[in-house]
Order: sequence, then C-alpha cells, then structure tokens
Amino acid sequence: MADAKTEKQKVKEITDKLEEGLKELFESEKYKNYLSTMSKFHNYSFNNTLLIALQRPGATLVAEGYQAWERNFNRHVNKGDRNLYPCPCPV
Repeated sequence: MADAKTEKQKVKEITDKLEEGLKELFESEKYKNYLSTMSKFHNYSFNNTLLIALQRPGATLVAEGYQAWERNFNRHVNKGDRNLYPCPCPV
C-alpha cells in the first residue's frame, strides 16, 4: 500500500514539473519570438524557421539559394564565402 502511494506521489511530482515547465516555455519571450517568426515563414520547416528566429528575429523576407540572390537582388557569392553578417537588404 505504501509503495502505491509513493508511486502516485512520484507521478504527481513529475506531472507538476512537466506542467510548470510547459507553462514557462509558452510564456517565455523566446517562444513568442519563435511564434512571430513562424507566422511570417509558415511554409518553412521547423528547423529553418528556428534558424531564422535565432539568426534574425526581425526578418520579414528570406531568399533561398544562390540563384534566388542572383536573380532577385543581382548579388553574387564567391566560392568559399560564408554568411557572417545579417543581410544588408532593406527589411
């Protein structure tokens, strides 16, 4: 009988911790920022949306791939170049 009560207490403690953790997550500023980014880029995968949110939370437009940059913005990339800075394009 004591073991059953202990198990119930353990389950209650775990459930309470989980509920508190979820509450903190959903009320956090980072989650709100992610949702804001997700609302602008709803066609993107979870991972890509997360990367956009982390790298440029205020982004409103993302060009995908070399050809898109060349065609839309007349921008070219040299072989071996890396994107180290945010896009200089107007947002």
